[in-house]
Amino acid sequence: KQWYQRRVAITAGALSVEEVYVKPLVKPAKGKRPKKNKPIEPEPEPEASKFPSLSPEEKLEIDKRTLFVGNLPLGYKRKQLRKLFAGFGKIQSLRFRSVAIADLKLGRKVCLKTNKVNENATCKNAYIVFDHEGCLEEALSKNGILVNDHHIRVDRIVKSKQQIKDDSKNSIFIGNIPFAASEEDIRLALEQCGEIEYVRLLRDSKTNIGKGFGYVKFADSSGVMFAMKIKDTVEVNGRKLRIQRCKSKVTLENTKKAKELKTKQKDEANKSFRGRKSKSSDKDIFSGKVNKSKNKKFDSNKRPSKKKKVPTATLR
Repeated sequence: KQWYQRRVAITAGALSVEEVYVKPLVKPAKGKRPKKNKPIEPEPEPEASKFPSLSPEEKLEIDKRTLFVGNLPLGYKRKQLRKLFAGFGKIQSLRFRSVAIADLKLGRKVCLKTNKVNENATCKNAYIVFDHEGCLEEALSKNGILVNDHHIRVDRIVKSKQQIKDDSKNSIFIGNIPFAASEEDIRLALEQCGEIEYVRLLRDSKTNIGKGFGYVKFADSSGVMFAMKIKDTVEVNGRKLRIQRCKSKVTLENTKKAKELKTKQKDEANKSFRGRKSKSSDKDIFSGKVNKSKNKKFDSNKRPSKKKKVPTATLR
């Protein structure tokens, strides 16, 4: 660029030929050119998230207004479920959960959008959030109704301690359930015991395959008594069920606290005990072994050996 500017200057007569050869050319330095100082722009403020963080009190208040609906048919749609519970109050939100997907590598969102659902799955769950807590009492009347050959389970999320105790009195635990068994199979097997409020089978959230155990709640405690009498004869798909009485979380917590108190009392008693220092011989006493004393004078088994007197020389 400098050579070109000088050549133009020579032709215009501004520079002579001598000045062209006398003035040295300034070559640009190798490397990157220095960047121009740009004005520092202020950082953009973070956008408000769609799901703001809630305090524990706010979460508890929402949970009290939330209704759980289980054992819904897999093809049941959102509009149908909203229509089923619309008469009990205004619905704030409704969401489906526990839908088994066909391909775990693609992810849950992609499979649900492309409708790639596991063919072996037969049911799913839902959560309904109402406008106020009073709507739940009326909506619980839908528990146990038939929806496309499925007895749905309708229940609260938040329960008091008394409600948990009452549920445990009328419930039984079932083990050794076939993995492919459904809630309807368990209901048919135990229908002779009495009126069943709901059947709950624990399943894997991704594959919707049963974990092999569950719970059954009867309308009265008489159903539990009858189920315990026939517990050795109940079978589902050729497998014998293991039936036990159900314990509530409150009783389990009380037993844990009682065990902790006992261990604390034992530790305090051991710390408060002050006696002689323990010896190695004490271990033999507790194990039932007879400790042989090392001192021969006090040894009961062996008599002390008599030492021979050696004659001493007398000095004259």
